[in-house]
Amino acid sequence: MKSWGKWSKMILIFGLVFGLLISLNKGAFAKDVIKFGCAMSFTGKKSRTGKLYIDSLKLAAEAINKSGGIKVGNKSYNIEIKFYDDKSDPAESAKLIEKLVTEDKVNFLLGPYSSGITIPDSIVAQRYKIPMVEGGGASGKIFSRHNPYIFGTLPAAGQYFRTTLEMLLGFKPKPKTIALIYGDDKFDISVAKGAKKIAEKLGLKVVLYEKISEGSADFNTILTKVKAKAPDALLMAGHTEGGINLVQQAKELNVNVKMISLTVGPSEADFRKSLGKDAEYIFGVASWSPQMNFKGIIFKNTKEFVKIFKERYKYDPDYHNASAVAELAVFKSAIERAGTLDPQKVRDAIAKTKIETIYGPVEFNPNGQIKGSSVVLQIQGGQVYQVYPKGTKKPIYPMPKWKDR
Repeated sequence: MKSWGKWSKMILIFGLVFGLLISLNKGAFAKDVIKFGCAMSFTGKKSRTGKLYIDSLKLAAEAINKSGGIKVGNKSYNIEIKFYDDKSDPAESAKLIEKLVTEDKVNFLLGPYSSGITIPDSIVAQRYKIPMVEGGGASGKIFSRHNPYIFGTLPAAGQYFRTTLEMLLGFKPKPKTIALIYGDDKFDISVAKGAKKIAEKLGLKVVLYEKISEGSADFNTILTKVKAKAPDALLMAGHTEGGINLVQQAKELNVNVKMISLTVGPSEADFRKSLGKDAEYIFGVASWSPQMNFKGIIFKNTKEFVKIFKERYKYDPDYHNASAVAELAVFKSAIERAGTLDPQKVRDAIAKTKIETIYGPVEFNPNGQIKGSSVVLQIQGGQVYQVYPKGTKKPIYPMPKWKDR
């Protein structure tokens, strides 16, 4: 019995020592963490597109951590993203950004989705002097406030339809008239103002230019006006839900124009799924398409990103997804170049960014918005293709009448 007592004490001591060694070993290999804060639309009217950003940010963060994290001097840091649901509400989002900074003590901020929500969020970032890189807001109003702490990876909203309008001039017969409708969201207004100016400069006549309520699901009145004006092309600056409603009701009212182009929707797999065959021939605008192939610093190239993304989420990524990856690519590059987590020095490094990503080259204008332009997409055979410039498919114009499909 004495012998057993002696052995039991030795086993106990061995166990304690072994446990201590394991604990120390874990500590030796555990990485410090860089905390990012993000208020995103998990619910509410922006949630359909908000999900695209959530999926990509999680995937990109995981890829960074697997490849060694972010290096700051001789130390490596993993990424941790603290998400909150802003419920698609600007006031709620701004409150959450403040909470992320003051209570959660995040190091840096990632943006929300939509220009209307990005503006109040960016004001909070400026108040606390913490850089925010956002991939979901493009309105010029975000970048006209002389806020040095906001950077955006979407091109200027006022230029969104430029490539679409330039493409129109090459069609035969050449289109002469367009109808331009837009929501009351800050992004939509910026797109519409820019598009009207560009169209008139290119010699296209704007026969209808009208604002609609972003929250409305009823397009009957405006489509009746479109039908009466009979423009060659109908352009709408809006969001996914509005685009789906517009196309559905255009078919119901038998509104036949030669072209329908939307700012948001056609690039998204959910848009095509919701409309089915009625999505055919619809044009869209994007700052990126899966047919592009750029080298990256998180993923090897665009092709690898698309493959990994589709395997994980079972849907095709669009420009929102790629824009989100670019957000973290910018931070990774800037932090490593700054060699510190000091927010001011990282901000200064972001302003000097000039990198290649799977989203394409990223370099910022002095106002914080990315240098770049949009491409034109079209849905053909249930898939979305880049059709201009240098598209993988040729644009189909005019689109067949509803009765002829």
